[in-house]
Amino acid sequence: GTENLAGAVAFATALELAEAERESAAERVGALRDAFVERVLAHVPTAQVTGHPTRRLPGTASFTFAGTSGEAVLLELERRGLVTSSGSACAAGSDEPSHVLVACGIAPDIAQSAVRFTFGHALTADLSPIADAVAAAVSAVRSGT
Repeated sequence: GTENLAGAVAFATALELAEAERESAAERVGALRDAFVERVLAHVPTAQVTGHPTRRLPGTASFTFAGTSGEAVLLELERRGLVTSSGSACAAGSDEPSHVLVACGIAPDIAQSAVRFTFGHALTADLSPIADAVAAAVSAVRSGT
């Protein structure tokens, strides 16, 4: 068949544009993620960030919330209109603690409380309202309300 030359050129142009924006987008999203993490930690002092403190993907933030179930926090966040996940992406929906977090030395009962947030490359909004919702959700789960 005939090769789609116009499609190939369009794809190459799209790749060039994406590459030109990649670094600035990563910096922007990483800064928003860092502010989100700081706010969650300020409002939920017992929360722990999982993974390396500085060498991480710009669009990912993962916490453990000791004294909770990650699934219960997920359900409370969903009730508030937020969609998140627990553990690693490859084990989402599992009742078992993340084998990745356990391999990193996190106790299984603490790993069971993990919640992961993922932000897209186009993120430009302040995440303070989401961090506030996380704090409220964790508080609600801990108090049983």
